[in-house]
Amino acid sequence: MSLLKVCRLAPVALLALAVGGCSGSGPSSFAFGKSPPPPVIDPNLFPAKYREEIADFMRTWLSNPTKVKDAFIAQPTLRPVAGTQHYISCVRYNARGTSNQYEGPKQNVAIFLGGRLNQFLPDDQALCSGLAYQRYPELEALVP
Repeated sequence: MSLLKVCRLAPVALLALAVGGCSGSGPSSFAFGKSPPPPVIDPNLFPAKYREEIADFMRTWLSNPTKVKDAFIAQPTLRPVAGTQHYISCVRYNARGTSNQYEGPKQNVAIFLGGRLNQFLPDDQALCSGLAYQRYPELEALVP
């Protein structure tokens, strides 16, 4: 083979080696056009930082997050939500509206998935009944 032919084939051979090195068969490789499998989430992982996470959410959710009063929270407990067990926590509070007037007592249900806040819904008497509430000073001390 002449030196000229070797020089012409060298880039093709290098490209073939480079592309071939990308097609492994280990767990981290996947075919073009296919995504790797999503991470497995334990739906019943206890939400260890539920108080902070709910307060952080409510800081942005409430129209006037300052001077919330009569705030109470229930420790997360497993309850059936749409046929599946999830940790839920219920929050009672009296927040001020945009006119700085208190709007009256409200209750919401926080639903957790994988130990993280997933939904924050209006009161559900079936989910919140029988829970033991405790003071929630983190919510009363919110600042925007």
